[in-house]
Amino acid sequence: MKPLLLAALFWAVVPQAQAQFNPPAGPEQTIDLHAGNATDSRSSHGSPGWLNASASEHGIDASGNAFSSSASASTRIGPGYLSGSLATSVTGSGSSTSTLTAYQTDALTFTRKDGSFDPELIVHYNIVIAGGTSASMSGGDGGTTQAGSLDWTLVHQLDGFYTTAWQSTTTLAHDGSVVTDTQWNSSPINGVYAVYSFSAAISAGYATDMDFYLEMNSHLNAAGQGGTASMAANAPTILWGGISQVTDWNGNVIDYSVSSASGFNYALSAALSPAPEPSTWALLIAGVAALGLRARSISRMRRGEVGPASSIV
Repeated sequence: MKPLLLAALFWAVVPQAQAQFNPPAGPEQTIDLHAGNATDSRSSHGSPGWLNASASEHGIDASGNAFSSSASASTRIGPGYLSGSLATSVTGSGSSTSTLTAYQTDALTFTRKDGSFDPELIVHYNIVIAGGTSASMSGGDGGTTQAGSLDWTLVHQLDGFYTTAWQSTTTLAHDGSVVTDTQWNSSPINGVYAVYSFSAAISAGYATDMDFYLEMNSHLNAAGQGGTASMAANAPTILWGGISQVTDWNGNVIDYSVSSASGFNYALSAALSPAPEPSTWALLIAGVAALGLRARSISRMRRGEVGPASSIV
């Protein structure tokens, strides 16, 4: 039997959730920053690891007015986690365009310890989505026209078959108004930062691939003479939240062990390793702890059979 992911919050969008995801050949991180004419592009391969980049420019424009542009970004990957941060700011006629990607993969192998030879198991596990976005504008010209936008997409895939994605898009207008839209599997969702519970059918004794992916894009245009604008993605993060139980197809809880190519114990929750920006990551970790108290949304889905969604508070 081909293992398949059995859970998604919005079962009405199953076709979108199963859209093809083509991951890179291995763990990697890329950052491409443009702050006016200043650039900084970097990449890194392998896991665990982190990547930082920054670019800035300031001067006097053709109209004789002062301007500035700046952009900074970082990514971090490791067994069971993936995160990225991006911040841009401009004054006057400055502009900034930035992108980053990060990909983490691992292979999990489950073993039955109850003496049964039936390989068909269901793993019940959690995924944590943490982070936030912010934007501000002062003294901008142009009214409600868009000054900038920042979007990110986090993807979780199991066994190369089923893909679930979380998305956030924040837009900033010249009058300072900010709008943020969040989605799960192409459907709107309030409170995207939460703990999500999934159930997955796997075959004991065989390696099951588990992938995390992040893509982020930002652009910020001229703020107008004397204007100042900024946008930031505050470490959007996907974390493996541990395994709650493993059952057979009849719902009986079984004794098991799990190993991984990385050596990480996926029976436990992942934690971010020490980072070069301690204040940012300390806030993130505190946020993840708080998310553990929030509602967990669950639904179950089988190939050709979709059940109702439910929530556990």
